[in-house]
Amino acid sequence: MNSTAKMSKLVSALALVLLVQAAYAADTLKSHFITMDSAIAMGIKHSHSLAMAEAQVSESQASLNEVKDMVMPNVDAGLAYTRLSNIPTEYINFPGFPPIPSTALFPVILNNYAATISANESVFNGFKWKNGVLSLDYAEKASEYNMQSKKSDVSINIITAYLNLFKLQKAKVLIDESLNEIKAHVNQVSDFASHGLATQNDVLRTKLQQSNIELTEIDIENQIETVSYNLNIMLGLPENTRIQIDTTTIMADKTLQPMPVYMQRIADNRYDIKAVEMQEKAEEAGIKVTQSDVYPKLMVGADYNYLRPNPRIIPPLDQFQPSWDIGIKLTYSLTGLYDNKHKMQESRAKLTVAQETYSQLTEGAKMEINQNYMQYKQALQKIDVSQKSLDQANENYRMEKSRYDNRVALLTDLLDANNFLLNAQINLISARADAQIAYYSLLKATGDLINNSTTSKK
Repeated sequence: MNSTAKMSKLVSALALVLLVQAAYAADTLKSHFITMDSAIAMGIKHSHSLAMAEAQVSESQASLNEVKDMVMPNVDAGLAYTRLSNIPTEYINFPGFPPIPSTALFPVILNNYAATISANESVFNGFKWKNGVLSLDYAEKASEYNMQSKKSDVSINIITAYLNLFKLQKAKVLIDESLNEIKAHVNQVSDFASHGLATQNDVLRTKLQQSNIELTEIDIENQIETVSYNLNIMLGLPENTRIQIDTTTIMADKTLQPMPVYMQRIADNRYDIKAVEMQEKAEEAGIKVTQSDVYPKLMVGADYNYLRPNPRIIPPLDQFQPSWDIGIKLTYSLTGLYDNKHKMQESRAKLTVAQETYSQLTEGAKMEINQNYMQYKQALQKIDVSQKSLDQANENYRMEKSRYDNRVALLTDLLDANNFLLNAQINLISARADAQIAYYSLLKATGDLINNSTTSKK
């Protein structure tokens, strides 16, 4: 095969590889239509913080079950073998009788075997077990509420990123339309200038306007790339996935209820407050656990021994023989009276921390609801103002365009009208998106975010 044919095959192979890579790249950059509800579900499933919270719930449940297992008697079984060293034979002398070797009465058995079973049960421990189970039960519920609270945090982060991406994509469309229009102005003014109907300064003004819009377009594109990248990471998608926003449902109107309605939902819906409430109850039970150390402890126990030889049987025999024992034990820690004082101080301090945390979160929730409520009202007002501004900007641009086409208006006036129109369009989109973010932030503040569909009306 000549070198030309080899080179031809090599070029063909490289072309095939590049074609496959291009097809793969096109597939990875394929747009994915994702609704907000789907995005939230994907984010919750992918969230590492939620995975850690679920592990903490499992850990709390295991700790609770571990303590519950302590209600069963403690039963131990064991096997043992001991090899004893040999000892010299002693002789016992009785007057009038020949010496008697000690092995005649106490035979030396060098191999010792033991099989034992022991059972112990706490009859009374100052209610320590009961309150310990109660404390861990509350702690387990607190971990579950904490997990639900983290779901709310994950959801609002995804909603905010989703709506910001929507806002930026819409702004990009408006900027592209404005850029196309200003390019048409550049061509028109250049044509006018070639016929002496416009000055070179007019051409420079329109080109400067085009450059400014192109700079804005570059800035918007960079913001879209950043928000898209972050949202893809949050949803567990490939980093270069292009997300197509659902624009039909996210901008649906929401009904704003009176503020007292939202305030009343704090106690029932805020999972972070519920978690602290459970932690407070856990600390209260923990105080009772600590107090149990000042009570006497009563235990019963039993042992069954199968020994060879059994030392309780005289003379010892080189054979397995059973024996058993049962007993009751009452103990009281005298040093516990002193040590428990410091433990009680620690337990009460933990309870105080939980109580103050509960009060702090409750007050913070009220302030958060008030702030988000006012922001949502303000956002609704901005939508009305932005809509009026857009109507005025449209009319102003129409009039200036007509005047300029009829050569009764300056180019500066037309460019200003175009700027006003573009800003009014972007402001309206931003106002609508910001209103949605404020609404969902209000739902999060009341604890309703993960209890309701994000697209349903309230």
